Amino acid sequence: MGNALRELRLERGWTHEEAAAAMGVSRGQFIKLERGERGLTERTIALAARAFAVLPSRVIGEGASTDRERQTPASPLPQPNVAIPDQAEAVNPSVFRGPPDVPVYGTGSGGDGGDFSFNGQVIDHVPRPPGIANRKDVYVVYLVGDSVAPAYEDGSPIYVDPHRRPAPRDYVVVELRGERDGEPGPAFVKRLVSRGGGQLRLEQHSPPKQLDPINENNVVRVHRIIPWPELIGI
Repeated sequence: MGNALRELRLERGWTHEEAAAAMGVSRGQFIKLERGERGLTERTIALAARAFAVLPSRVIGEGASTDRERQTPASPLPQPNVAIPDQAEAVNPSVFRGPPDVPVYGTGSGGDGGDFSFNGQVIDHVPRPPGIANRKDVYVVYLVGDSVAPAYEDGSPIYVDPHRRPAPRDYVVVELRGERDGEPGPAFVKRLVSRGGGQLRLEQHSPPKQLDPINENNVVRVHRIIPWPELIGI
Protein backbone atom coordinates (compact mmCIF):
# COMPACT_ATOMS: atom_id res chain seq x y z
CA MET A 1 0.00 0.00 0.00
CA GLY A 2 1.27 3.48 -0.91
CA ASN A 3 2.07 6.09 1.66
CA ALA A 4 1.93 9.91 1.49
CA LEU A 5 2.62 10.60 5.18
CA ARG A 6 6.00 12.20 4.57
CA GLU A 7 4.62 14.47 1.84
CA LEU A 8 1.67 15.48 4.02
CA ARG A 9 3.91 16.16 7.01
CA LEU A 10 6.31 18.31 4.97
CA GLU A 11 3.42 20.24 3.40
CA ARG A 12 2.44 21.39 6.87
CA GLY A 13 5.97 21.94 8.09
CA TRP A 14 5.51 19.51 10.97
CA THR A 15 8.19 17.56 12.78
CA HIS A 16 7.76 13.85 13.35
CA GLU A 17 6.78 14.62 16.94
CA GLU A 18 4.10 17.12 15.91
CA ALA A 19 2.64 14.79 13.29
CA ALA A 20 2.59 11.90 15.77
CA ALA A 21 0.82 14.06 18.37
CA ALA A 22 -1.79 15.14 15.82
CA MET A 23 -2.48 11.49 14.97
CA GLY A 24 -2.41 10.35 18.59
CA VAL A 25 0.40 7.82 18.10
CA SER A 26 3.99 7.64 19.38
CA ARG A 27 6.83 9.31 17.48
CA GLY A 28 8.46 5.93 16.86
CA GLN A 29 5.25 4.46 15.45
CA PHE A 30 4.73 7.45 13.14
CA ILE A 31 8.28 7.20 11.79
CA LYS A 32 7.80 3.51 11.00
CA LEU A 33 4.47 4.24 9.29
CA GLU A 34 6.02 7.08 7.27
CA ARG A 35 8.95 4.93 6.16
CA GLY A 36 6.68 2.03 5.27
CA GLU A 37 8.31 -0.21 7.88
CA ARG A 38 4.87 -0.78 9.39
CA GLY A 39 1.84 -1.10 7.13
CA LEU A 40 -1.09 1.28 7.32
CA THR A 41 -4.33 -0.09 8.74
CA GLU A 42 -7.88 1.23 8.44
CA ARG A 43 -7.43 2.80 11.87
CA THR A 44 -4.13 4.57 11.11
CA ILE A 45 -5.41 5.74 7.73
CA ALA A 46 -8.45 7.27 9.45
CA LEU A 47 -6.25 8.89 12.11
CA ALA A 48 -3.94 10.35 9.48
CA ALA A 49 -6.84 11.59 7.33
CA ARG A 50 -8.29 13.45 10.29
CA ALA A 51 -4.92 14.80 11.49
CA PHE A 52 -3.93 16.15 8.05
CA ALA A 53 -7.52 17.08 7.07
CA VAL A 54 -7.48 15.10 3.80
CA LEU A 55 -9.38 12.20 2.31
CA PRO A 56 -8.19 8.67 3.17
CA SER A 57 -7.22 8.14 -0.46
CA ARG A 58 -4.72 10.99 -0.12
CA VAL A 59 -3.07 9.30 2.86
CA ILE A 60 -2.26 6.19 0.81
CA GLY A 61 -0.98 8.30 -2.07
CA GLU A 62 -3.91 8.30 -4.47
CA GLY A 63 -4.37 11.73 -6.00
CA ALA A 64 -3.06 15.16 -5.08
CA SER A 65 -4.19 17.29 -2.17
CA THR A 66 -6.64 20.08 -2.97
CA ASP A 67 -7.96 23.04 -1.00
CA ARG A 68 -11.36 21.32 -0.91
CA GLU A 69 -9.83 18.19 0.63
CA ARG A 70 -7.94 20.19 3.23
CA GLN A 71 -11.15 21.84 4.31
CA THR A 72 -13.14 18.58 4.40
CA PRO A 73 -11.57 16.06 6.76
CA ALA A 74 -12.60 12.44 6.80
CA SER A 75 -15.40 11.40 9.13
CA PRO A 76 -13.92 11.49 12.63
CA LEU A 77 -13.66 8.46 14.82
CA PRO A 78 -16.07 8.41 17.77
CA GLN A 79 -14.68 10.71 20.46
CA PRO A 80 -17.41 11.09 23.11
CA ASN A 81 -15.07 12.58 25.70
CA VAL A 82 -13.14 14.93 23.44
CA ALA A 83 -14.12 18.46 22.45
CA ILE A 84 -13.50 18.75 18.70
CA PRO A 85 -12.35 22.29 17.71
CA ASP A 86 -13.97 24.25 14.93
CA GLN A 87 -12.73 22.97 11.55
CA ALA A 88 -11.46 26.43 10.66
CA GLU A 89 -9.05 26.37 13.61
CA ALA A 90 -5.68 24.76 13.07
CA VAL A 91 -4.74 22.19 15.68
CA ASN A 92 -1.61 23.22 17.55
CA PRO A 93 0.19 20.09 18.80
CA SER A 94 2.23 22.21 21.22
CA VAL A 95 -0.76 22.31 23.58
CA PHE A 96 0.08 18.73 24.50
CA ARG A 97 3.49 19.78 25.75
CA GLY A 98 4.36 21.11 29.15
CA PRO A 99 7.48 22.31 30.94
CA PRO A 100 10.54 20.20 30.06
CA ASP A 101 11.11 18.96 33.60
CA VAL A 102 10.56 15.18 33.41
CA PRO A 103 13.94 13.43 33.76
CA VAL A 104 15.07 10.81 31.25
CA TYR A 105 17.05 7.98 32.83
CA GLY A 106 19.91 6.57 30.85
CA THR A 107 20.04 2.88 30.05
CA GLY A 108 22.69 0.42 29.03
CA SER A 109 22.58 -2.73 26.96
CA GLY A 110 20.64 -5.54 28.58
CA GLY A 111 21.77 -8.94 29.68
CA ASP A 112 20.40 -12.15 31.23
CA GLY A 113 17.13 -11.72 29.38
CA GLY A 114 16.74 -7.99 30.08
CA ASP A 115 16.02 -5.38 27.43
CA PHE A 116 18.23 -2.81 29.17
CA SER A 117 19.73 -1.79 32.51
CA PHE A 118 19.53 1.54 34.31
CA ASN A 119 22.83 3.39 34.60
CA GLY A 120 21.63 5.74 37.36
CA GLN A 121 22.17 8.92 35.34
CA VAL A 122 19.74 11.59 34.15
CA ILE A 123 20.63 12.17 30.50
CA ASP A 124 17.92 14.61 29.44
CA HIS A 125 14.59 16.24 30.34
CA VAL A 126 11.39 16.04 28.29
CA PRO A 127 8.04 17.91 28.35
CA ARG A 128 5.46 17.19 31.04
CA PRO A 129 2.07 16.52 29.38
CA PRO A 130 -0.99 18.13 30.98
CA GLY A 131 -2.40 14.88 32.35
CA ILE A 132 0.54 14.52 34.76
CA ALA A 133 0.99 18.20 35.61
CA ASN A 134 1.00 17.51 39.35
CA ARG A 135 2.36 13.95 39.37
CA LYS A 136 5.52 13.54 41.45
CA ASP A 137 8.67 11.60 40.56
CA VAL A 138 7.53 10.64 37.05
CA TYR A 139 10.43 9.66 34.83
CA VAL A 140 11.03 8.60 31.21
CA VAL A 141 13.06 5.84 29.58
CA TYR A 142 13.37 5.09 25.88
CA LEU A 143 12.05 1.65 25.07
CA VAL A 144 14.46 -0.99 23.80
CA GLY A 145 13.02 -3.74 21.60
CA ASP A 146 9.63 -4.59 20.08
CA SER A 147 8.40 -7.14 22.63
CA VAL A 148 5.31 -5.04 23.50
CA ALA A 149 4.65 -3.65 19.99
CA PRO A 150 2.33 -2.29 18.72
CA ALA A 151 1.40 -0.83 22.13
CA TYR A 152 4.90 0.66 22.43
CA GLU A 153 7.52 0.65 19.70
CA ASP A 154 11.30 0.39 19.88
CA GLY A 155 12.73 3.83 20.71
CA SER A 156 9.46 5.24 22.06
CA PRO A 157 9.65 7.43 25.16
CA ILE A 158 7.66 5.84 27.96
CA TYR A 159 6.49 7.87 30.96
CA VAL A 160 6.65 5.91 34.20
CA ASP A 161 4.79 6.49 37.49
CA PRO A 162 6.77 5.01 40.42
CA HIS A 163 3.97 5.55 42.97
CA ARG A 164 0.73 4.17 41.51
CA ARG A 165 0.58 0.42 42.02
CA PRO A 166 0.21 -1.43 38.71
CA ALA A 167 -2.93 -3.46 38.08
CA PRO A 168 -3.26 -6.53 35.83
CA ARG A 169 -3.08 -5.56 32.11
CA ASP A 170 -1.00 -2.45 32.88
CA TYR A 171 2.32 -2.15 31.06
CA VAL A 172 5.20 -2.03 33.52
CA VAL A 173 8.93 -1.45 33.84
CA VAL A 174 10.48 -4.29 35.84
CA GLU A 175 14.01 -4.16 37.22
CA LEU A 176 15.68 -7.24 38.69
CA ARG A 177 18.52 -7.38 41.18
CA GLY A 178 22.07 -7.22 39.88
CA GLU A 179 24.61 -9.94 40.35
CA ARG A 180 26.40 -7.78 42.94
CA ASP A 181 25.09 -5.26 45.46
CA GLY A 182 24.96 -1.76 44.00
CA GLU A 183 25.09 -2.94 40.39
CA PRO A 184 22.08 -2.42 38.10
CA GLY A 185 20.26 -5.58 37.13
CA PRO A 186 18.44 -6.42 33.92
CA ALA A 187 15.25 -4.47 33.24
CA PHE A 188 12.48 -4.83 30.70
CA VAL A 189 9.04 -3.58 29.68
CA LYS A 190 6.19 -6.10 29.73
CA ARG A 191 2.47 -6.36 30.49
CA LEU A 192 1.43 -7.37 33.99
CA VAL A 193 -0.66 -10.55 34.20
CA SER A 194 -0.83 -10.98 37.96
CA ARG A 195 1.11 -10.42 41.15
CA GLY A 196 0.70 -12.45 44.33
CA GLY A 197 2.00 -15.34 46.36
CA GLY A 198 5.52 -14.02 45.97
CA GLN A 199 5.35 -14.40 42.17
CA LEU A 200 5.28 -11.81 39.39
CA ARG A 201 3.70 -12.97 36.13
CA LEU A 202 4.24 -11.04 32.90
CA GLU A 203 3.46 -11.36 29.22
CA GLN A 204 4.65 -9.85 25.93
CA HIS A 205 3.24 -9.43 22.42
CA SER A 206 6.11 -10.11 20.05
CA PRO A 207 6.46 -13.04 20.06
CA PRO A 208 3.25 -13.53 22.06
CA LYS A 209 3.88 -15.50 25.22
CA GLN A 210 3.62 -15.48 29.00
CA LEU A 211 6.98 -15.40 30.73
CA ASP A 212 8.02 -17.80 33.46
CA PRO A 213 6.97 -16.49 36.91
CA ILE A 214 9.54 -14.24 38.61
CA ASN A 215 10.27 -14.56 42.33
CA GLU A 216 9.49 -11.22 44.02
CA ASN A 217 12.72 -11.56 46.04
CA ASN A 218 14.62 -10.97 42.81
CA VAL A 219 12.65 -7.83 41.90
CA VAL A 220 13.92 -4.32 42.70
CA ARG A 221 10.98 -2.39 41.26
CA VAL A 222 7.78 -2.76 39.27
CA HIS A 223 6.65 0.63 37.99
CA ARG A 224 3.51 1.40 36.01
CA ILE A 225 3.79 2.91 32.52
CA ILE A 226 1.35 5.81 32.08
CA PRO A 227 -0.92 5.28 29.03
CA TRP A 228 -0.96 8.01 26.37
CA PRO A 229 -4.62 9.05 26.95
CA GLU A 230 -3.84 9.55 30.63
CA LEU A 231 -0.76 11.61 29.77
CA ILE A 232 -2.75 14.13 27.74
CA GLY A 233 -5.63 14.24 30.20
CA ILE A 234 -8.32 12.25 28.38
